[in-house]
Amino acid sequence: MTHDTSHRMGLIFILLGAAALTAAALLAGRNLLVEHRAERNASQLLAQVEQWSAQPEQVIDQAVLAEAPEDSPTIWDSYDVDGVLSIPSLGLKLPVLSQYTEDLLKVSPCIYQGLGGSQPQRLVIAGHNYRSHFGSLNQLAPGDEITYRSLDKTETFFRVTQLVEIGAEDAVLLEEGQWDLTLLTCNLDMSRRLLVRCGMIVPDSQ
Repeated sequence: MTHDTSHRMGLIFILLGAAALTAAALLAGRNLLVEHRAERNASQLLAQVEQWSAQPEQVIDQAVLAEAPEDSPTIWDSYDVDGVLSIPSLGLKLPVLSQYTEDLLKVSPCIYQGLGGSQPQRLVIAGHNYRSHFGSLNQLAPGDEITYRSLDKTETFFRVTQLVEIGAEDAVLLEEGQWDLTLLTCNLDMSRRLLVRCGMIVPDSQ
């Protein structure tokens, strides 16, 4: 290999490396922007829900409306909220949407399966692994408490019983076991799913 050829090859590798770094930086920037929008959407919706709940009388099962950010799709102009999820040990308080779609997951966690409301049963709440949503669920431990407040202000208390990791193709495992609430999210490359299993706390066992 001549000196000129070797020099050209070196330049090509440098350019390819620079292009890869640029692509990685753009991807990281895009991910940060998506996470920022998700945090803003959930925060804005939570404020609307709490303002709505503070009114003396409300019609239950009515959709809670919130103004969508200017750069959000019009499908997000209104949200049907089922309740508010609170995880004190993580400092999380998030509205939970009653319907599940990929678009709505970018706003806030959604009911994936089960019954919500004031009498939740085998409830599965799914959320993206954004830092402001479910990205820190892996920091939970058995014994941590979780609260779910429905729109009629009924609070149901849960205690974490175990954390389970399953493969992306093992959805059937979601149904297994004895539990009342499951929080569901994925890892960064979406190859695994994290299930936080919780049992309901009855009043005399608190």
